[in-house]
Amino acid sequence: MSLNVKLCIFFILLVLSKHACARQSTSDSLKKVLQNHLKPDTDRVKILNNLAFSYYNDNNWGAVKNYSEEAIALSRQLKYLPGEGYAYRRLSTVYMQNNANPLALEYLDKAYKIFKLSNDELNCARILTNIGIYYHGLKDYKLSMSYFSQALQLAKKLNRANLEIVLLSDIGDVNERMGEIGKAHVSYSKALALALKINDDDYLPFCYSNIASVLLKEKKYKTALAYCNKVIATQKAKGNIEAKDLAEIYLTQERIYFALKKYDKAREILIQSDLLTKKTRDVDDRVQIYYEFYLLDSAKKDYGAALTAYSMYNKLNDSLININKNRIVALYNIKFESQKREDENQRLRLAEEKNQAIINNQHIIVAGLVIGIIVICCGLIYFKHINNKVKAQNKIINEQNMVLENSNIVKDKLFSVISHDLRSPITQVISMFTLWEAGDLDSEEMAATTPIIKSDIINTLELLDNLLIWSKNQLQGFNFNPLPFDAHELIAENINDLQNHIAQKKLIVENFLPPGTGVFADREMVKIVLRNLMSNAIKFTPQCGSISINSYIENDKIILSVEDTGMGVKDADKDKIFAFTTHTTLGTANEKGTGIGLRICSDFIEINKGNIWMKSQENVGSKFYISFPNAMSLSV
Repeated sequence: MSLNVKLCIFFILLVLSKHACARQSTSDSLKKVLQNHLKPDTDRVKILNNLAFSYYNDNNWGAVKNYSEEAIALSRQLKYLPGEGYAYRRLSTVYMQNNANPLALEYLDKAYKIFKLSNDELNCARILTNIGIYYHGLKDYKLSMSYFSQALQLAKKLNRANLEIVLLSDIGDVNERMGEIGKAHVSYSKALALALKINDDDYLPFCYSNIASVLLKEKKYKTALAYCNKVIATQKAKGNIEAKDLAEIYLTQERIYFALKKYDKAREILIQSDLLTKKTRDVDDRVQIYYEFYLLDSAKKDYGAALTAYSMYNKLNDSLININKNRIVALYNIKFESQKREDENQRLRLAEEKNQAIINNQHIIVAGLVIGIIVICCGLIYFKHINNKVKAQNKIINEQNMVLENSNIVKDKLFSVISHDLRSPITQVISMFTLWEAGDLDSEEMAATTPIIKSDIINTLELLDNLLIWSKNQLQGFNFNPLPFDAHELIAENINDLQNHIAQKKLIVENFLPPGTGVFADREMVKIVLRNLMSNAIKFTPQCGSISINSYIENDKIILSVEDTGMGVKDADKDKIFAFTTHTTLGTANEKGTGIGLRICSDFIEINKGNIWMKSQENVGSKFYISFPNAMSLSV
């Protein structure tokens, strides 16, 4: 964790951290208050949120999660938005601790929307700061900078000097990591000036550390060393210096002495930092310390020790790279956006080039080490080990490229089918009018051709409807709003909407759901799902056939079914029904399908925490099932 990200966390917990010795008693006192306050009101929500906060400071993530979730449930029941927003924010911290789980981002987004709706600009600024920290952890510095900048504007507007210091430090850190050293120096200097202005010693050590880091990169070694000494002096004066803080500033001092070629002094300080990081077990710091030992041993021409240090550095660094890649993959699996595929391709290409550059540098370093210690037999073994690492990294990159290629194949298939199906009816209309204008088509032929073209256009409109629904879901995401509603009424609406198609085929469609059948889900999404299922049933049921819609309760689920006496599904096609393979089948009256309707149904039911499945027998009929949480019966 960088000093700047740590500063954000420090800022959020500043008040309670000044009373660390009383944390356990605070939690116990709040639990007693909660036990005595059984009334489900906003005061109970506040007690739950305070309890979650107190356990957060104890790193008791299970308790934080339980109390936050209870606060969310009660806030929703009371329609108490501030309590719900605070609970979402606290719940997000649990998932941020779990290797930046993407659920943290989902809860932060929910909290931000609530505070934005309530015009609570201070909490909006804090949420934006946390989102910036999240992307900082994923090393997505451009996106992190965007959120930090938005939060800084709000902090300035609200005249919150403490938050400004934090955000200026974070922006400087992002600038520094992106190689913009001049900009980083400016941001760090503004943060330090503001900390001196408000005369708050809690922020000064962080500000001094940041200035020392950027001065080191500017090769202003003596000035950087002076700022390191200020950090140590300030912390010791406070009397509560932490091992991790001291280890990091020692590491900066060591790099300064190494740059000044004072290798003995550098090693002396690095050993102190090493002892401290063994206590804190901070992997990031351990990686840096092994690398510094490698540089010092190389400078002293102790190639055996250098090889050992570099091997440990490489092992830990690879594990950190793999963890970060897993975080990024998890995030974009949930926040997948097809509109940004090209951007993601470019991101992976740049990542591949960066990895290749790292690999090339490793080859150069290893080659130099092997030449220097050719007489040591383990040199050849180590070289083989490095090659194996390179192959493993290349395998990971190739697997990522295969995932992207498969995604692009799905996209190409989709738009290939759409372009063909959209152009075909329009081309037919143009051809018909061309013949009509040329006099090659008389009224009788025109009358005979028009219904066919009309049918194609209607099918094209259905394709466009499904495509727009799918596109909105993939690119923007639907506004998910689950509420209890009457499924009987919803099915009646769909039957009425599809009445023309039902009448054309003389079908018997029966709604067997009792009035007041309750379903807890997003009504608009369920309406789209049922419309697709009923439309398919109409399409694949022959003249004078029948369609029935039923419901029944199983455990804590309510299950709806749409059953027809149609042509059924072939065994070979059953695995394709819910897959996105642009698979279509002509109806009993040669109606065309869109190939994506059932995929939309599957996506929407999954969003509603339900399931969809089917049973079908060729030439007998099909029965599609969807299940939802049981909302009990609604009053009629």
